[in-house]
Amino acid sequence: MAEPVTAREAEPVTVREYGTRYLRITVRHHGGTAFSWLRAPGPAHTRPQRLPAAAVEAALRRADTAVGDAADGDAADGRPGARLALGEWAGGPPPDGEARQGVLYRVQGAVSVARLLPSGDSAAHRLTVSALADAGRTLRRLHREPWDFPQRPPHPGLRRLRAWAVEEESTPGATRLRALARTRLGPSLWARLTDWSEAANEPPGGSGAVLLHGAPSTGWLVPSAAGGRAALLTGEEVTGGDPALDLGWILGELHELRAAAARGLGAAGQGPPVDYPAAAHALLSGYAGGTGTAGVTALPSGTERAATLRLAVHMRDFASFVGWHEDLRHYCDLLAEALAEDGTPALQWGTAPGNVSS
Repeated sequence: MAEPVTAREAEPVTVREYGTRYLRITVRHHGGTAFSWLRAPGPAHTRPQRLPAAAVEAALRRADTAVGDAADGDAADGRPGARLALGEWAGGPPPDGEARQGVLYRVQGAVSVARLLPSGDSAAHRLTVSALADAGRTLRRLHREPWDFPQRPPHPGLRRLRAWAVEEESTPGATRLRALARTRLGPSLWARLTDWSEAANEPPGGSGAVLLHGAPSTGWLVPSAAGGRAALLTGEEVTGGDPALDLGWILGELHELRAAAARGLGAAGQGPPVDYPAAAHALLSGYAGGTGTAGVTALPSGTERAATLRLAVHMRDFASFVGWHEDLRHYCDLLAEALAEDGTPALQWGTAPGNVSS
């Protein structure tokens, strides 16, 4: 969980600052391998940041303890998973009515998988593949915790997507993207997108909701500079629901990066070649329990639909929090392809050594 910073540490030095109108992220070095990540709300972050209730935090800690102990039999391949790095209020809990300074995470790295993966560097790629496998193990263990709590917060990404689809989101970029998407998708695929977003908010088949990270991504996954367990920043988006949402959220991101690179879109399309299938297989194998198979049958039902929704949410977020870009026209076509094929492109990664085709 959160790693204490020693009293002998050096004065913190800011090493990175970035973000959008939704969130600003500041990474500081505290000496040695100690880093802090501050996620502060931007002007477009209209809902207060939140941290889990005490009972939910206790469940997160149980999952973290279990996944960190490979000897307990939960890790079938004998490897621990990524550490769940819980956030804390920067400067302490804010008094009611006052602006929050943001959420602080204490980890052992300054760079996320989102930055390392597209670099094309072989050492960085090995590090990211290992971190993604660890993240898969952690999500698998996290999803063994039932959501047995009085209130279930709405899934933040799905909430934003539904607000955009029903025209509650009115920023210029989001409005333009919505009009374009409805035209490019057509009535049938647009209805499929909205139906999926509604259905995804409830566990399938009447089964109980499980504990969800809520928004796992390569940007929340931080490899350790000391060579230890990667950290998955956790807390602000935690909720309960269908396990397919968590796994599909990262898988959809990897599918988007692969498709963007193939089409020459954005930074992924301008960078060096990246073995995205290896990254996806690592995630899938970790989630499947390290059994050597990352087949579709090992994944939660609906993972492909969740991955498609992740693509739609990212498009909506970019238009709302960054602004309009002409590449969004091509992303609409990518979304249409995924919807037309029931999301299966996000599960098509070929055959990895020792694995069945997925």
